[in-house]
Amino acid sequence: MEALRERNFRLLFGARAISYVGTYLAPIAVAFAILDLGGSASEVGLAFAAWTLAQVVTLAFGGVIGDRLPRRAVMIASDAASFAVRAVMGLLLVTGHAQVWQLIVLQALGGVSVAFYSPASYGLVREVVRPELLQQANSFLAIARYAAFPLGAATGGTLVATVGAGAALLFDAGTYGASALLLSRLRVDSLARAGESFLRELREGWSAFVEHQWVWVICLWIALYFLITYAPFFVLGPYIAKHSMGGARTWAAIVTGEGIGSLLGSVTGLRLRPRRPLVTVGWLFLPTAVQSVLLAFHADVILLAPSAALAGFAFASGAVVWDTAIQRTIAPEKLARVSAYGWMGAMVFLPAGYALAGPIASVVGMRAYLLFGACWLVASTVYVYRLPAIRAFSYDAVPMESAPAAATS
Repeated sequence: MEALRERNFRLLFGARAISYVGTYLAPIAVAFAILDLGGSASEVGLAFAAWTLAQVVTLAFGGVIGDRLPRRAVMIASDAASFAVRAVMGLLLVTGHAQVWQLIVLQALGGVSVAFYSPASYGLVREVVRPELLQQANSFLAIARYAAFPLGAATGGTLVATVGAGAALLFDAGTYGASALLLSRLRVDSLARAGESFLRELREGWSAFVEHQWVWVICLWIALYFLITYAPFFVLGPYIAKHSMGGARTWAAIVTGEGIGSLLGSVTGLRLRPRRPLVTVGWLFLPTAVQSVLLAFHADVILLAPSAALAGFAFASGAVVWDTAIQRTIAPEKLARVSAYGWMGAMVFLPAGYALAGPIASVVGMRAYLLFGACWLVASTVYVYRLPAIRAFSYDAVPMESAPAAATS
């Protein structure tokens, strides 16, 4: 709990926790807003695609800004922009002036604002927390994220059902406003510094990203995991559940299992102290192939739900270790750019995985595709985590520099 004794981190934790609730509330409100306006399922998909595409396109620029300007200021500006986007969406709906195309455009603007928030936030953690507390801090942030998922979804569903999608989006705007107010109370000396050239800083960020073999190798491996294993499981799972495994209740139990596992994995990160952190991530990921195998053979939910929980546990605890490794290794003034490049890869491959899962499964069969994803995960994990650069990585080999201005009162 020592990280929470740091005043600056308490404020950052509170801002992120509130923001996460809004993040998980918004998709429900946006979807029903479009449907209530007479929009189609395709237009709902287009709205979500607009958010993702806009975020991917601007992430690299967000990374540069997060390393050039004070990260707290970048995050506050991003929250203010997100507040404006959601407030306009809510007001258009509440006053009866909304049109589907307007919501899609506003979704794209929201994706742009978040692209500036995320890299700056990644770097700000390194500024407000001492290096020896980084893993604990990342665990608390992960706990906030996964605890907010059911709360945000339930809040969104309740607000949409009782007072409408417009009011729900106004509530979401309020979460961004509250986050900005908490961030405004942070007092930290920023490590971000503006360089001579924007394009040069883009190149420097890429150089920092590829400088360490383990960074780009694991980012590529995770991106392919989203494409080959993760996306097919969540695209084909609902179809298989509906036609062969008892329907929506079965799939809900599986997704709930993953959520519970993710929360437990985040809590475990508070105490996890692996001697070889990156190898530990690999061992955690290996058993996640089980859920794809069980789904391929239409196993009972009694087996699938725990396997999904195991996958959620592995992903959440592994992410805590990974975030800490990056924050303790990459030069603090380059953190936003490096994290932005990593997120870009993951976000590009995940939508592609969602889009391709159905067509590929229709050609090779669902069982074959799911089993291929499981086999690929095992084989690639064994290969990647036998690389010397990954096996040799240790926190003890990384010099720890204290974060500036980490107020504790």
